[in-house]
Amino acid sequence: MKKQKPTQGALKRLLALYNGKELTQSETQTRLFDKMKREGVLVPATQHGSRTTYKAVELNRLKQYLSEELSIQDLQSFHDFQYSEEEKQTLAEVVESPTEQRSGKTSPMEGFLVTSVEPIEAQVGGMHFTIDLTPGTYLYIYEYKMFSVPRDILIVGVENAQVFHRIRSYLNLFPQKKILFVHRHPQGSELARWLKAVGNQYIHFADFDLTSIYTFQHDIFSRIGERASFLVPGNIRELIARGSRRRYDAQQSLYRNVPITDLRLKPLVNLIESHHRCYSPVDEEQ
Repeated sequence: MKKQKPTQGALKRLLALYNGKELTQSETQTRLFDKMKREGVLVPATQHGSRTTYKAVELNRLKQYLSEELSIQDLQSFHDFQYSEEEKQTLAEVVESPTEQRSGKTSPMEGFLVTSVEPIEAQVGGMHFTIDLTPGTYLYIYEYKMFSVPRDILIVGVENAQVFHRIRSYLNLFPQKKILFVHRHPQGSELARWLKAVGNQYIHFADFDLTSIYTFQHDIFSRIGERASFLVPGNIRELIARGSRRRYDAQQSLYRNVPITDLRLKPLVNLIESHHRCYSPVDEEQ
């Protein structure tokens, strides 16, 4: 499969990491940097209240990631070759993907994706409608501050986009049929704000690794408390036992000292630590 070329904005930020600089949270709200966080290449550096900055875990690990994932051997040369100074204000700004144009700018596409298997009654700004989607289609909620569903609807936040696409394959994991599945932009805060306002029960469906646990605690649990829970299936021991040691090794030294604020997650963390493995449903689909 052909590897996607980073955009001009992404290359600038990669160069900053390469030179030992830190990136703000808004500068890492893209698919590329979200994956780097999951792989343990990009790690929290400093905390300023609710704001976090990120840095490369180490230069050699960043170089290895760029080589393996993006086929970039020399980042500076690649940058100079792909984007000359004359092109910076023309071609790069036109070509740059919307998902990469988030370095400090507010995205016009606030909100999150939703889908369901059973029809769900909902409303936006007092206007009632039914969420009843054809498999493979999603509804984008832009006016999320005016969006609501009945209190008895379970909200399931799906962290991984590939899992969200195949959510019907995972229905056996959930205790009821009336479920609104939601998927947010990486590191987007709109979903957490909406959850705080509506009051529904929430389950976080993510990879079973330290990064996902940190994300859940920091972004969701800190806002709505025990109304939110992290999905832990009954066969979690079997899943972790066949999980990835490489992913564990990349994350363990970075997140091992992150406090477990949701005490319900301690058994899962202990299981991950005892097996020295992390598990992602996507790993078995590739």
